Amino acid sequence: MKLKRLGAALFIAMAAVLVLGVSGIHAETEIAKKFIEAFDANDGARMTAIVEENKARIPAEVKALIKDAGKTANADEREAMFYMAEMMARLYKDSTNDAAPLLEVKKKSFDARLTVPERPVPVDGVYIIELPKPAQGVKNVFRPNNIVVKKGSTVRWVNKDDVAHIFSSMPVIGKGGISSPAVEPGKSWERKFDQPGEYFYICFIHHAMVGKITVEE
Repeated sequence: MKLKRLGAALFIAMAAVLVLGVSGIHAETEIAKKFIEAFDANDGARMTAIVEENKARIPAEVKALIKDAGKTANADEREAMFYMAEMMARLYKDSTNDAAPLLEVKKKSFDARLTVPERPVPVDGVYIIELPKPAQGVKNVFRPNNIVVKKGSTVRWVNKDDVAHIFSSMPVIGKGGISSPAVEPGKSWERKFDQPGEYFYICFIHHAMVGKITVEE
């Protein structure tokens, strides 16, 4: 059930990008420009053909689109660029069975939604992540949303919000293991991290609510 909800969350997020459209976004290479033009024309066959005709160059093209996305401060344009990179990488995967470019896009686009990684100070040996009440137009966030901890650390999520949150790992792009129950207001949930790696996670109820824990040796 949770995997189905996660899939729905990702579909909704990508559908939102489609509503924004990609017309006018900047691309550095001719292949990317042609791919975006084909997308704007709703020409799926042409998009597929561009990937097939330039198969050897697609991994580099995907990296270029990711780089272009990182250059813009406009959130809508950045999401559109990442979406184009993912579309290209997905067609490439369908053609070659090479999923590496697609996984790179997913990781980079997720990272772009996070703040700079922090190394917080534990409280009584536990790292605290708050789920705060809305303030100054900001709501449904993990604070901090991007932390680095040592292997064996315990992380506790404390819900100070007025609504419940349910969050879980995205094992497609990182390590699994985060799977919270409904954390009601005033309650908390914690997990010990014994395995190094990157743990990407998302709230099932509030799809824009994302976080990441990097566990070091």
